[in-house]
Amino acid sequence: MSTQTEAEKLAEQEKLVELLKFTPRTYKIYMWGYGGEKVMGTVDREIYDYFRSRRLDLSDYAWNSDYAEDHNIPEEMQPFPPGSWYECDGMAHVNGVSRNAGTLQIEDEEGNTIFEKSFDDLSGDPEDNSPEFDCFDEAWIGQKEPGTVVFLGCSNEKGTFFEGDIELQEPFDISKLKLISEEVDGEEIINTVIYDEEDIDNYGGSTDGKSSDFGFYLVKDSNSWDKYTNMDDIEYPMTDWFPKKTTPVREGLYKVKLAGKNAWETQARWTGEKWIGAWNDDEVKIKEWQGLAVNPDEENV
Repeated sequence: MSTQTEAEKLAEQEKLVELLKFTPRTYKIYMWGYGGEKVMGTVDREIYDYFRSRRLDLSDYAWNSDYAEDHNIPEEMQPFPPGSWYECDGMAHVNGVSRNAGTLQIEDEEGNTIFEKSFDDLSGDPEDNSPEFDCFDEAWIGQKEPGTVVFLGCSNEKGTFFEGDIELQEPFDISKLKLISEEVDGEEIINTVIYDEEDIDNYGGSTDGKSSDFGFYLVKDSNSWDKYTNMDDIEYPMTDWFPKKTTPVREGLYKVKLAGKNAWETQARWTGEKWIGAWNDDEVKIKEWQGLAVNPDEENV
């Protein structure tokens, strides 16, 4: 049976003396940078088809509580209450700072920064003067069976996502700090801080919204899917190119090649009598035109 040496006993006594001399202190922890709120859930295939066939804008629906009423969307075709995108979270829901774009900062009781590093510069090894990283859970689009429609929504923000106090009876030790994340669609979001096996309360932060992203994803297999956010995501089949002398049957917007050496491709509007600019009434000279091969109001493509 091993016994302590005199040197080991003396080292323990010196450590105990230092602890007894230590004045209890409160350290502050901050996590700031880029991050936000991310949710993931599933919706019925009928809802996906309904939004596509009517070329509804999912982003407008996600933010605007009046969108369903304004567009006569029946309740059974609403993926979540309009304006409440964060409620479609059956697969994941996390709010915090991105591990790829955040910074950890520790201040002592006098407001002096004693530790500050970006997450990219932290190894995750406590023996390397780094907090430990741990991913609690993960969710990704392709984990669902083919034919499933997954909703992914996120609000992208910048600022301080975590502020908390660490009350200590001994000097701060970075090796006792653990940062917990959840991975959603390949991005790790850190939302929990643990020190010496105790959760640290987050009493708030301050962030500004920068952008948002919303999409329905129809799973084809574990690595591919079709996305729908608005009508720009729909690839309609197109007709062949027709010469200028063959005029369209219907008025509307068409893809055209302008007359001239370069035959530049753009959009123009057929009025029934002449070609004009897509965003003005100036007449344009075209060489060829191309239109949709289907009526988008009658086919769900």
